[in-house]
Parts: sequence; C-alpha cells; structure tokens
Amino acid sequence: MHLAEHRRWITRSLAVLAAAAACAVLLYARPLAATPAAQDAMRSDAAVAVVDRATEIELVPRARHRDTGLVFYPGARVDSRAYLPLLRPVAEAGYPVVVLKPPFGMAILHAEQGQQVLGRAQRWVVGGHSLGGPAAARLATHHPDQVHGLLLWASYPDIDLRGARDLDVTSVYGTRDGLSTPADVRRAPLPPGTEFVAVQGAVHTHFGDYGPQSGDGQPATSRADAQRQIVAATLDCLRRIDAQP
Repeated sequence: MHLAEHRRWITRSLAVLAAAAACAVLLYARPLAATPAAQDAMRSDAAVAVVDRATEIELVPRARHRDTGLVFYPGARVDSRAYLPLLRPVAEAGYPVVVLKPPFGMAILHAEQGQQVLGRAQRWVVGGHSLGGPAAARLATHHPDQVHGLLLWASYPDIDLRGARDLDVTSVYGTRDGLSTPADVRRAPLPPGTEFVAVQGAVHTHFGDYGPQSGDGQPATSRADAQRQIVAATLDCLRRIDAQP
C-alpha cells in the first residue's frame, strides 16, 4: 500500500469511528420520553399551577402553601415530565414542587442546579430518582441550613452520609428493581435512622412514567399500586420535615 493510499485509509477509518462515536453519544443522550399521560399532567388546574421554564418545571399549590418544598432531580436521560404523575399529588397536598431539567439530562453532573430554587421556601427536601439521587445528596450536604431532608427514589448516594446525623433521609425502593437493587439500596452509606420504604413488587421504571428501561426487573405489582405507595412515602417524608419547628 502506497503512503498516500495508507493515509487515505487511516483518514476514512477515523471518520467512520468518529461517526460511530457521535451516533453512540446521540443515542445515549436521547431522553427516555414521558408517556402521554405524564405529558397531560403538565396542564394547570384548580389545585395546581404548572409553570414550565427552560431549566425546571414548577408545581405551585393554589390553595394551602406549606413552608416545606420539594426540589427533585430526574434520573439520567429521563424526561422531567415523566415524574409529574407522582409529584402532582404532592403539590395538591400543599407542598411546592420543582422538578429540575438538568443539561443533557445528567443531574449527576449538575448537582448545584437545585440551588436556584432554595430561596423560594422556608425549608426544603431534595429528592432524586436513580442517578438523580447522588446529585440530590450532594446538594443536601452543601446547603444544610436550607435542606432538611433527602428523599431517594430507587437510588443511593455516591458520598458517605453516615455522619450527616441532622439530615432526615427517606429511601424508597422497589423490591423487584433490577437497576438500583434492594441490596445496593440497603447497604448505602446513609445516616442512622434512615427511613427505608420497600415497595413490594415495584421496579425501577415505576418511579416515573417513561416506559421500559433496559436491565430493569420484572414487576410483581401494578404501576398504579406501586406509585400510590411511592407518593404515600413521599408525603410522609414531607409531613415529617414540615412539622419541624
């Protein structure tokens, strides 16, 4: 092979590899889309005003407005709207909710994004699903005066929180989750007194409305039943924080 031809072959090979890498990045970056039912939850009604901004979706209670709010980090590549069917009932109970829209759908790379909302309520619970949980944990540790609680949905932190004794932590997980397994959740480095809530038969994708996800387990309960329990555990967490003096 002549030198010029060899160079052309190398150039073509590099171009093919670059194109393949670009396709892989685009495929991974494509979000897990919210279901039509989740998209319908974007509508305001008599109980909740939905404010859609470039970096967040805010759910504002129209009646009673409690002192404690919830700021929520989505899982990796999950459309933020996918969480509205579970979080609207929280706003309907009077708790302001802000669902973040992380750049490129990667909350773990933008943990401080939640700081933008902390001035809007007296105290906050910060929550996250899947890879949104580590971002939530980091925000909680960086802003202890404003963040009083950590809510983990099918998730666990990537930092050691065993010494964070003043942080009220609730960890909700599905017993059939194939991605954030019960064993991984239970051995996470969380503070003593962490409230673990097992949703029997639930899987990873029950924590949002975005369809199936590769690697998840097989559910042994309905989505509606699992989400009812997830919402109940979330409200219990918020009531406990809101009752603090």
